[in-house]
Amino acid sequence: MIGYVRDHIAGLLEAVGIGEQYITLTDPPQKKMGDVAFPVFQYAKELKKNPIEVANGLAEKFNQETEDTLVERAEAFGPYVNFFLNDRELASVVLNLGERVRPRVADSQGTIMIEFICANTHKAFHIGHLRNAILGESLVRLHEYAGYRVIRTTYGGDVGMHIAKCLWGIEHWQDDGYDAAKKNVLVSERMKFIGKAYAYGATQFEKDEKAQEEIKRYNEMIYQKDPGIADVYETTRSWSLENLERIYQLLDIRFDRYYFESEVFDRAIEIVSEGLANGIFEKSDGAVIFRGSAHDLHDRVFLNRAGLPTYEAKDLALAEKQFDEFHPDAIYHVIGPEQSEYLKVLFKTLEFTLPESKGKEFHIPYGWVDLKGVKMSSRTGDVVTAEDLIAEVKMSIREHMDSSEAKANVSSEEKERIIENVSMGAVKYAFLKTGRVNNITFDVQESISTSGDSGPYLLYIVARFKSILAKNTSDIRVSSVTVPDVLNPFERAVIMKLGEFEGVVHEAIEAKDPSKIAHYQFELSQVANQFYHECPVLDSEEMVRRFRLTLIETVVRTMEHGFDLLGITTVENM
Repeated sequence: MIGYVRDHIAGLLEAVGIGEQYITLTDPPQKKMGDVAFPVFQYAKELKKNPIEVANGLAEKFNQETEDTLVERAEAFGPYVNFFLNDRELASVVLNLGERVRPRVADSQGTIMIEFICANTHKAFHIGHLRNAILGESLVRLHEYAGYRVIRTTYGGDVGMHIAKCLWGIEHWQDDGYDAAKKNVLVSERMKFIGKAYAYGATQFEKDEKAQEEIKRYNEMIYQKDPGIADVYETTRSWSLENLERIYQLLDIRFDRYYFESEVFDRAIEIVSEGLANGIFEKSDGAVIFRGSAHDLHDRVFLNRAGLPTYEAKDLALAEKQFDEFHPDAIYHVIGPEQSEYLKVLFKTLEFTLPESKGKEFHIPYGWVDLKGVKMSSRTGDVVTAEDLIAEVKMSIREHMDSSEAKANVSSEEKERIIENVSMGAVKYAFLKTGRVNNITFDVQESISTSGDSGPYLLYIVARFKSILAKNTSDIRVSSVTVPDVLNPFERAVIMKLGEFEGVVHEAIEAKDPSKIAHYQFELSQVANQFYHECPVLDSEEMVRRFRLTLIETVVRTMEHGFDLLGITTVENM
């Protein structure tokens, strides 16, 4: 339902004596029954009258007492009062709203921090990271659109056992592997070496007790900044960060602050030590724990037996730093569902170590990702990296363009730009069209389809409508267009769907779920496509042609903005 229409009708109902607390508006089950329905159950209950009688009385009273250009009439349908909207006024309202469909700066709603990706150094950036990245970026854009000041942050694990396994693997896997990797100018090849070294170290850690003890010693050396491993640690860390930054640029993602575990582990020890003295933590079997069981949660270790901070302790120091630097009203952590119980304990612990964080820390979980026909394991090195997936999609898009007529109409440079944007659009849309909490099995062929619910299909619809607009030479500004007194069903369907945009954006923000925008994009494209097939545009008489071109132009602008909220760039042709 169009937000403006809902608010307008609610105001009219209040004007005839209906209390705001009784006003709930819905969509009628059939178009012939009107545009907006008002169920009178609660109001009738208050009056202690039959709902059907109340609906009949209200409809009659409304028609007698209310003169309105937008609402033509009210009719009672059982216990509902249904409103029929004036086509001309409805179209004028929506098209004028459509003129404002563009990136905007709304009134400030406060400062929030969205922490996403959080990829570790010395590990491959796999397709699970890819979903996190695409989701997090879209959430940032949605909240920026709503008027929030959004702080984009990521938190990388650049110390810990995974790095110890990697560094040990580098020393033991190949005699000259590290030196050869340093000579390789391609960071992608260097990362392949790191991935294989980590896989070797992880495997040996599980099956060889001597290797396990050596790797644990490596972990201590990392925390102690031992000079014996400083060079290989810093070099491989820099390779990882360079690789991550390259991927962020590919995904059109930026961050305001990069946090790292290495900058918080000293403070983590201090916070836990202070909390131990204050009774927040307690000793247990040589470690320091937070007794989560006292709060209907589970107990967790914050300092291990060696006195080193765990992830939990480092997250305490991270939160302290985040609140100190940015004073956010809320922090949203985009993290997989497996961390849900962990985060409950962490947030409860923060209430004691950092009271200002209470009620301001939130978990945004999302579903698992699999690749159709592929089994993955980072421990064994059998992972599909984000770049592998993007490269496969790009290759398929290139093959499609090479076999189509589109290649004859664009320069080689423009063709590469189109391939890049369509490929990224295919990947991002495929991840975002699925509800946030649902699992995904990524299907490359489905993602690149030029028909159905896919990024390339929707980008094609926009490009085709742009080509129609390019053939027009007349002024199609809303102020210069005459809206027909009566719309045909296809024109009206487009108008109604266009009017839903702001409401869908609001729902997506409330649910922290960009799939609502993706679904809207597909629905709008379907309605607009049917309109175009059923209603002549360029061959219509002047007044009708300009009105229909205005509809198409508003569809294009709305879909472009919807794509922008999803992090997708449109193309001029395909």
